[in-house]
Amino acid sequence: MNPVLVLRWLVIALVFCSPVAFTQDLGCSAEVELDGGIVKVQSTADGDDTDNIQCALDAAVSGGYKDVYLTSDAYSIAGVTANDYEGRLRGRSFDLTTINVIDGSLDCTTGAALRFIVGDAVVTRMKLTINEPCSTPGGSASVIGFYSNPENCSGDRVVFGVVDRIIIEGGGSSALDFTTGITMDAAPACFPETGEALPEANKALGSLIINRNQIRDLDIGILSSISANGQVDITFNNPMERLGIPISIVDASQATNIYRNQIYYNDVQYPGDLAGLFGTTGVLVGNSSASPAINKTSFSKNKFIDGGVHSEGYGLLSAQQGKSIIHEMIITSNTFTGSDANSAGSGLAVLDTSNGVISANTFSGSAATWVSLDSGDIADGGLGSTVSGWAILANSFAASTATTDITLGASTEDNVVGKSQGQPVVDDAGSNDVLESAASSSSYLQNSPIRVGSESLYQRQLETILGRSAPLRKLGR
Repeated sequence: MNPVLVLRWLVIALVFCSPVAFTQDLGCSAEVELDGGIVKVQSTADGDDTDNIQCALDAAVSGGYKDVYLTSDAYSIAGVTANDYEGRLRGRSFDLTTINVIDGSLDCTTGAALRFIVGDAVVTRMKLTINEPCSTPGGSASVIGFYSNPENCSGDRVVFGVVDRIIIEGGGSSALDFTTGITMDAAPACFPETGEALPEANKALGSLIINRNQIRDLDIGILSSISANGQVDITFNNPMERLGIPISIVDASQATNIYRNQIYYNDVQYPGDLAGLFGTTGVLVGNSSASPAINKTSFSKNKFIDGGVHSEGYGLLSAQQGKSIIHEMIITSNTFTGSDANSAGSGLAVLDTSNGVISANTFSGSAATWVSLDSGDIADGGLGSTVSGWAILANSFAASTATTDITLGASTEDNVVGKSQGQPVVDDAGSNDVLESAASSSSYLQNSPIRVGSESLYQRQLETILGRSAPLRKLGR
């Protein structure tokens, strides 16, 4: 073979395989380059990296690349969207890579600063900060949003999302904009006009994994609303603190596994119309008239810590309004640490929901009551249903200083409180099998119904979430 011809083809191959050639093919600025199969992005000197990160994601989608890597220390963005991206957006670590959402830069009707429309995306190894992102003050936005396709709401709604090893920090309770850390839901454009329920055919499908993150100083930490038995795993997030509501599950039909998280609740004071409303509750599971018929939630080996800021606080508050659904709940092997200041709240308050298990949990310190089962008050939007089929077994109340450890409301029946739980104080106003209590059976409450204060709080929290977050109903704060 002619050696000159061989050399010519070698030169041509080197040119087309060089980073410079591939950078030109991406159609991005000089800060974006292709290194092998990795799209690398450096920060710009002008302080706005939106266009470069957007171009990198677009190039990754069109070129089939699976890795967009942020190589610099700090970035600032307005809002970027990845349509049908299957790959990672990663930094070096949450100590070495920070993305700040620029104040006043975001069109908050689009939902989030980092928007992933369908696809299979992973966000990992970075720190994300947000304060007042909305171009219209008092708007609502998420930092990371996984959404269905707003151009085909009922036909293209499968999305898979992973958020792993990141820090998300907000502006705290005094910020004007309503901010959520991570959202998986239908795209905001798929919701009907204000006041109308989202059709179940428009709800998002898929799965969400949130693992080993730190989330703080936001209105909502995690919000998910997936249909058709989607899978949500919230694991090893430590800490989740100073959040209006750390975890909120709204109108979902999803198998939610909440495992080994450290969840602070009742640990922040809100001003204005959210005073005493947000900052009180660790996990809210909300079902309205728009909810699918079946939901599943499992809590295991989490640490719930009561900050004692309000006299009424809840580690877990779950209820139903407008529609009775089957909600399968398992609450096992968690630890709850109370506060003397919480004189009206509960560690676990579950309303209008039957057939669950509360087992092997440890309750220490004070609360008004650690476990509360009851029907929802109809005057506050509850169903007023009979609550039955709960097993409260093998828990430890030995370190409890609560006024009442277990409260069974007047509309409860055929629930079981087992033996060997450290002699809990049980108030049974219903018709249940209480096998052990620090009080004798003759002192059980068998008279007036127990009015659970959590119903009114739950109703207002649910309405606020439906109206203001993500933004689910396109309302401002």
